[in-house]
Amino acid sequence: MLKTLAIFGAGPVLGLSLARRFGREGFRVALVARTRKNLDHLVAELSRDGIEAAGFTADVYERDQIADAVAAIKETYGRIDVAEFSPGGGNMGEGIVSTLDVDVENTQLILDRFLLSAVSLVGQVLPDMVERGDGAILFTAGQSGIHPTPFLGNAGMAQAALRNYFHTLNAVLADKGVYVGAVNVGALIEGSVPHQAIASSEQPLEFDPEVIHPDVFAEGFWGLYSKRDRVEALVGSFGR
Repeated sequence: MLKTLAIFGAGPVLGLSLARRFGREGFRVALVARTRKNLDHLVAELSRDGIEAAGFTADVYERDQIADAVAAIKETYGRIDVAEFSPGGGNMGEGIVSTLDVDVENTQLILDRFLLSAVSLVGQVLPDMVERGDGAILFTAGQSGIHPTPFLGNAGMAQAALRNYFHTLNAVLADKGVYVGAVNVGALIEGSVPHQAIASSEQPLEFDPEVIHPDVFAEGFWGLYSKRDRVEALVGSFGR
């Protein structure tokens, strides 16, 4: 029986690399994103690689839409074996402020985006995995959850909370056959929206950012999933 990887927040850079990496191991891929155009492009790319894939339209920041996407994937493929949460996208930097600009409103916005939507997804996929005694939940996380970074003030707060969450999930699920882990992004992902924005900007930077190909991050995810010998990996050292 083929296993199913579901990518929540699938994009044309990291999402595509991740789908290809798991697809090479025989996974079929369910792709969840806001726009049908993006999904159709990803499905076509994967089809050319001989990877079975299907797209499901949903905003992963919206809890009701997460639930609908999970139900649709299960109707199509029967089950989700690996759920990967990547709450990024073209506007992922919107609302992120430096530490001195943190307030209640912008903190709530980022907590909803990076933490509470993750909790919502876990609530949708975990019960089936525990019942089967098999499954995995993976997160794309940020290095600011490990290394406090002033210009990522409210984002770092949310990422630190998310890190606490996936570490404790890993601990309590270890004897239930369900693996939980995260790849922390510590560099610009080559070809991503942030990378393109910085590359095209005429404003000088205070540091020279590290740029890493998305396939490297995808390999990090596969390593965590296949070995299950640690909770997280940090790829790159952005801003340090």
